[in-house]
Amino acid sequence: MQTNVSELLRNFPKIRRAALAGEPVVIRTREGDLLLTAKKPAGSSMFGCLASSIDSGNMTEKDSGAREDDWAASL
Repeated sequence: MQTNVSELLRNFPKIRRAALAGEPVVIRTREGDLLLTAKKPAGSSMFGCLASSIDSGNMTEKDSGAREDDWAASL
């Protein structure tokens, strides 16, 4: 995508989405062209970080801190 400074200021959300999608954005200025790129944060999602700590298959009442009565329907 190619744009200029005025267009960048007018349509920043659209240009930002393009950069985040991996599309190269060239901003033409009097001094020269600028290249806008997105650097995605390193790491994984919260679930991905905790996935090795979660083992719901072996969880007991004692582990969860909840009693069977706590899950009963209330009217």
